[in-house]
Amino acid sequence: MTHAPQPAPEAPPPRVVGGRFRLVRELGAGGMGTVHEAEDLQTGAAVALKLMRPELSRDERAVERFRREGAALASIRSPAVVEIREVGELEDGSLYIAMELLHGETLGAKMEREGTLQPGQLLPIVRGVCAGLTAAHAGGIVHRDVKPSNIHLTDARALLEAERTGAPAPVKLVDFGVARVSGFSRMTSTGLAIGTVRYMAPEQLSGATVDGRSDLYSLGVVLYEALAGESPFARHAHDDPVGAILVGRATPLDSLRADLGPAVVAVVHRAMARVAGDRFASAEELAEAFEAAVRDPHAAIAAPPSAAAAPLGFAETVPALPRRVEAPLESEVRERAPRRRRFPWLVLLPLLVGGCLVPTFGIAGFVGCGGYMTDVQMRSALRDVRGELIRYPEETERAQAIENLASLHAADRVNVVAAAAFGGTVQRALNGDNRIDPDELEDISRIAADIVAQGGAYDLDRYNEMVHPEDSL
Repeated sequence: MTHAPQPAPEAPPPRVVGGRFRLVRELGAGGMGTVHEAEDLQTGAAVALKLMRPELSRDERAVERFRREGAALASIRSPAVVEIREVGELEDGSLYIAMELLHGETLGAKMEREGTLQPGQLLPIVRGVCAGLTAAHAGGIVHRDVKPSNIHLTDARALLEAERTGAPAPVKLVDFGVARVSGFSRMTSTGLAIGTVRYMAPEQLSGATVDGRSDLYSLGVVLYEALAGESPFARHAHDDPVGAILVGRATPLDSLRADLGPAVVAVVHRAMARVAGDRFASAEELAEAFEAAVRDPHAAIAAPPSAAAAPLGFAETVPALPRRVEAPLESEVRERAPRRRRFPWLVLLPLLVGGCLVPTFGIAGFVGCGGYMTDVQMRSALRDVRGELIRYPEETERAQAIENLASLHAADRVNVVAAAAFGGTVQRALNGDNRIDPDELEDISRIAADIVAQGGAYDLDRYNEMVHPEDSL
């Protein structure tokens, strides 16, 4: 018996946003919302439309981030900064930003595809990025998140021509969501670091006041990575990336790229100077110095104002970290070093406080305090994670892992070592920018699921296996 073919289901009617933008297709999605290609019904032009997730309309920080990005883009007039068309609000209270639609690829994608780049390839990109930063800084705006994925290369052919002539490349700076905009309301608390840790200047990490020189530091890190193929702190930041940045434990660029001229190395090192006053004074000055270094690799580059012997804080060279994990040759296999057992120091808090109560309440006070402090730690960590999960409604599996752990905790089955593992992991994730990123959420849910699988009982060995897996490699 044959069946007549069923007609294809009718496509839903196109959605029009703000009475002006008709959605065409989704380009990407993230924790804050989705980006669509859309048609501007007033002009017929294709635009990129960033839509906030409706559930975030009650999140003051999310709303602030959207408004700040709109304010920043609206005030900058530069061909090197993505152009804004409109900022609007929908009936459900969520916001949208309409911007020019960009083609091409990000600098991050180019670096991933090509590996290390040559100074001549980077010169037009540096000139383009610095032109965008110059315009932003002139308007009292500090980007605070300059990184390869926020540098968009819009035209491959024009980029090749720019590499040949040295003219500024067709570059667009994007994502001003965490920018500091002069005269705009400040939602972040004093001392809170904002940005992507890997590219943040020391003063930015410490929560101190930032200015345009913080963006120059970030650009210096981008240049280092593009030239060296690795982070400047990769060899010194196994356990403490923030500390490595704060004290300047970076590997000298010329130890990784001996073929670079000393002038190029000097420009990158100065851009990354630990003290803001030792960096270039402006994006324009950085661009001019980098161009001079590319034209003449042995050119004399102006020294930073500081006369200290080692103003940049660069460390000695250490062995490289592998860029990818490969099976070693038999002759390369070495005996594994004894595994370190790290103590979960958060366990000491209930023990110390409980010990103080022994003279008054006896052993009952000690045990009771231990249970109380464990409960406080778990409730605080669970509250923080649940609050962040609101930004990731699609993460149902990870949310379930957290709820399973919450149920185990409610049954009083999570011991103090397991609580230290979970609470400490949550606290480390929040220490960077008071937010939990998707990769951090994955690590937190992994530990939550394992605690449940262990019945809530961790010993020191299990703690180290889950919290410090690098020690068992």
